[in-house]
Amino acid sequence: MSINANHQKHTLMKKIINYSIVLILTVVSIFAACKKNNPVPAPAITALSPSTGLAGVSVTISGSGFNTSASANTVKFNGATAVVTSATASALTVTAPAGGSTGTVTVTTTGGTATGPVFTYLKAPSITTINPTSGKAGAAVTITGVNFEAVAANNVVKFNGTSAVVTTATTTSLVVAAPVGGSTGVVTVTTSGGAATGPVFTYLQAPTITGIGPASAVAGTPVTITGTNFDAAVANNAVSFNGTAAVVTSATVTQLVVTVPAGGTSGNVTVTTPGGTSNAFGFTYATAGPNIYVLGSDTRSGFGYWKNFVFTPVADWSNPYSMVGSGNDIYVAGPSTSGSPTYWKNGAAVQLSAQTGFTFSVVVSGTDVYCMGGIGTTFYTWKNGAPTTLNSNSLTVIGSGTYLNNAMAVNNGDVYVAGARYLGNSTILKATYWKNGNPVDITDGIHSGSAKASAIFVSGGDIYVAGVEDVRDPGTGGLINEAPRLWKNGVSVPINTPANSIFNSVSSILVKGADVYIGGQYNGTGAVWKNGTMINTSSYALAENVSSIFLYNNTDIYATGASSASGNNCYWKNGSFVEMDPGCTVVSSSCARTSANQVTAIYAK
Repeated sequence: MSINANHQKHTLMKKIINYSIVLILTVVSIFAACKKNNPVPAPAITALSPSTGLAGVSVTISGSGFNTSASANTVKFNGATAVVTSATASALTVTAPAGGSTGTVTVTTTGGTATGPVFTYLKAPSITTINPTSGKAGAAVTITGVNFEAVAANNVVKFNGTSAVVTTATTTSLVVAAPVGGSTGVVTVTTSGGAATGPVFTYLQAPTITGIGPASAVAGTPVTITGTNFDAAVANNAVSFNGTAAVVTSATVTQLVVTVPAGGTSGNVTVTTPGGTSNAFGFTYATAGPNIYVLGSDTRSGFGYWKNFVFTPVADWSNPYSMVGSGNDIYVAGPSTSGSPTYWKNGAAVQLSAQTGFTFSVVVSGTDVYCMGGIGTTFYTWKNGAPTTLNSNSLTVIGSGTYLNNAMAVNNGDVYVAGARYLGNSTILKATYWKNGNPVDITDGIHSGSAKASAIFVSGGDIYVAGVEDVRDPGTGGLINEAPRLWKNGVSVPINTPANSIFNSVSSILVKGADVYIGGQYNGTGAVWKNGTMINTSSYALAENVSSIFLYNNTDIYATGASSASGNNCYWKNGSFVEMDPGCTVVSSSCARTSANQVTAIYAK
């Protein structure tokens, strides 16, 4: 090829390259111009719906310039990234993130970042305390906690399901009125953020008195007020006897034990608690009576005696059986911890013998002190310490178990003892009494069954002896009745019982003029007979045994025993039951329960 031809070819190639460069630059220039004329729009937020809510709520963000691809939009709630569930150029649907907090919402696309309104996170309320925790309907109650609504109407408060009126509100405190018709139960607060359950609010109700026992008593006597809505805290019950304040010694919601106040008058008793004041209930002040002495044992302090409901223990008593008074002195007989026959005068021991034995009964006549007891298998009576043997040609039974207050009597210097002797070597007992140590058989043990004399009383020259006698089935010979018996000068006097029972016994006797009172047990419960007929059966049946009967001032009959119903120490005055530990149900420092056989004698002076 010629040089000229090569030159022409080179020139042509150079032109082609130049034209290509121009063409490329032109295309680029055109494209750039087009791009400047169609830019990616920046996003903008116009509204949030809703603008408040809990984490996880679905929120619609309205605006413009959003990417139609959900993943191309970055949405944050106060810096916490949210999940975009759907997208258009003018609306995004997102889920309020769990880690978010109240603050602005932002949307970021390739076109830029938009800042929108504030989204407020709602949180469930929480109750920490209520004050007070108890009160009457209408009481102002302050509820403290967090996340309450600052607008009172946006808080729904309920007392055990009954809506209350909110009077003031902040995010940490609500003041409400305990609603009328509400009842004891939990307090709840509900807001748009959720619900909270708080402590129990206790509604206080005005107390009601349904009974007072006894309904009449002297000042200083413990009485039991029964009813409802009392306060279990002693100090929260104010008891008034016709306007005079009384001391409350124990309290439950249904029972108060109070001391009848000195200076009070007959009239209405009321009880006032934080819940209000009760109805009025009548009470009568009684005229002051005698000092009441009751012998027995207190499960808190051992053996001793009560004087007007106050117990005094006696350290060397082992099991006191008998008590009698003379003037200002109190005499007691029974086993001593020393193991020797002893009686006590005003709590001071008087030893009758250095031998091993004990006393059963004590009687004071004038200036003479008589005791009855045993040393070994021999029974004695003592007069001012001088012994007399009870003569017997067989084994002897004295009195009735531990009820021996009336096993001995003294009249005009003669000493009488009630008991029984065995018929020869048999097991049949003859009812017997001893006069000045010499036996007098009342039954012969041949024409009747076994019989035992257990109580004796001498009045106007007549000798009254009480006890029981076996009655057997004529066909089988089996025991069908332990029949209570009274013998006057050796002649049997009928004693009536509703039916046969082998759970009968006689423990005490009292003669007042022409009337004869016998105390003991019928069919396993306490009983008193007057002239052979049972009296006040339902009252005395509260005892397991009527162990002692005493006549005061020739008018009032006092009897004692142990209440099988309550288990407490008690006595009766003219058939009316008097409990010495009213309201006592469980043994404690302020409550002594006892059982039968532990209240053995009563004396009034």
